[in-house]
Amino acid sequence: MKMLSIIRRMTNVITVIGYCLLVIGMSSCVDTIILPEDKTVDEDFWKSKADVQLMVNGAYLSMMNNAVVMRLVVWGDLRSDELMPASNITGTRMEDMIEINLANTQPDNEFATWGSIYSVINNCNIVLAKAEQVMDEDPSYTRGDYLADCSQMLALRALCYFYLVRNYRDVPYITQAYMSSDQDRNVPQSAPSVVLQGCINDLEEAEGNAVSASAFTDWRRTGYLTRDGIDALLADIYLWRGSVTHNAADYQKAVDYCNKVIEAKKAQHVKGRFEIEEKEYPIADGQTAFYELFVEQNAEETIFELQANGQENYDGSNYRGNQGICQSYCHYANNNNSIPYFYASPLFTTAVNTIWEENGTATNDYRRYNITYSQDVPVGESNCVRIRKFVTQQTNILNAQVAADPSINRTYTQYKQNYVFYRLTDIMLLKAEALAALATDDDDEARLREAFTVAQTVNTRSKVTESDSLKWDDYKSGGVAGIENLILAERLRELAFEGKRWYDLLRYGYRHSEGVDYNTILADQKNYVATNADMLDLMKRKFVNGNAVAAKLNTEPRLYMPVPLADLKICPVLKQNPGYSSSDIYSKNY
Repeated sequence: MKMLSIIRRMTNVITVIGYCLLVIGMSSCVDTIILPEDKTVDEDFWKSKADVQLMVNGAYLSMMNNAVVMRLVVWGDLRSDELMPASNITGTRMEDMIEINLANTQPDNEFATWGSIYSVINNCNIVLAKAEQVMDEDPSYTRGDYLADCSQMLALRALCYFYLVRNYRDVPYITQAYMSSDQDRNVPQSAPSVVLQGCINDLEEAEGNAVSASAFTDWRRTGYLTRDGIDALLADIYLWRGSVTHNAADYQKAVDYCNKVIEAKKAQHVKGRFEIEEKEYPIADGQTAFYELFVEQNAEETIFELQANGQENYDGSNYRGNQGICQSYCHYANNNNSIPYFYASPLFTTAVNTIWEENGTATNDYRRYNITYSQDVPVGESNCVRIRKFVTQQTNILNAQVAADPSINRTYTQYKQNYVFYRLTDIMLLKAEALAALATDDDDEARLREAFTVAQTVNTRSKVTESDSLKWDDYKSGGVAGIENLILAERLRELAFEGKRWYDLLRYGYRHSEGVDYNTILADQKNYVATNADMLDLMKRKFVNGNAVAAKLNTEPRLYMPVPLADLKICPVLKQNPGYSSSDIYSKNY
């Protein structure tokens, strides 16, 4: 009987792991996710602290799924001015990417589906629904353990919803766990104000029970959503909402949460890494930062990054890998083919130098030679270059005279690159952006000078020669607009290919738009806000002639993805984004 019990126990664990991995592969929302019918998930599984940990780690693991990571790249980078799709890859997936790049996205596009994100959300909801009962089953699972686990799941769920709001705007907001197929899963969309407030409420609850990053000395310091990660996400959400609503209180909240993260990182800092101490931020110098962040990984500067680095991972294995980043930037298939799905746009090439020359930054920037193979223009690509960030195994390329060898990169079968969600310089620049937005006018020198100084610090740490740093006298006459543009450009230089740029552009556009109604879903509105022209000018500059693309994004609905066609067909309460049609196919100007 004892052996039978052990076998049954092992079977239950395998069932739950299989469920976590199965559900992330589904392509649709609430109504079509395949759910477990095995009653052992309810009756026999939630018995020990180890069971809860398995499910918590499974939720993180589902976020590392190829379908999720590919969407983070497509949604955050391809739609912006950073990436261009490879011209010499064929197939339906590439056609869908080209559609998105040219603003021709259709409701049946692979990357318009949201099921992989909702699967992560459901995994979080299951832990939140079931973990409490384990305290009665296993005395070693304390209330402190339970609250810490709930904190992580609330935060991971909020992160997923923040991505959904920024990409679909109006989405079903689900906080209950779906454990069986007989549950009603027809949930209408909520207005983004409702979803964002729900995220803020959850995160503020989670922060009070969160584990400090200093509690860990291994990968969990950055691999779990600790208090620092929660504060970073709160800062990001408040800045987003403030940009939409022009609410000064939201901007101030963003500054406050950024300061919490910055102060925490200072307290955790271990000296002796050639950091820029005189600027009072624990950031590595330019010769060290790239290697620590994108080659060695789990850098001290990192706040939250999903683990694929070949160490002990969420599921206890020695390797799982990050095929989403690999296919995007390194190899598109598992045969070590050297062609990735995406190249860096002409903004990054030495022939154009747009992002390195503008706003007074000079050419001796470590990032210019570290983030792309700047001399390597692939055959058939118009001034596009290969991406080096997340790909290389080399340390820094120090200057233009040192050749960057694109053959020295990670192999597909052991692609151990973590996905970085938040790091310190990202938060510093979010703070600078919020400070600039808080400036009452061009004469508000105190806030503008503080915002400039933060951006200057990020810029200076990446310079070969510090004397080439940005100068306040060159920017003070530009007022709010000048500092805002500097910060936007610095975020592009610092955070390129990290899934940030499209959202940076949207925040910029919203700050310069009036009349946005975030309290009502688009399908219930009669008039739509026009897209800010300056934002479109930035987005379209990667094209030789981007006017046709920009014209398709001329109103707010077209800045968001369509509701997936498959879900519209079976979920009668869903309403299509009015910028799209579920039956008419837009002309495709390839």
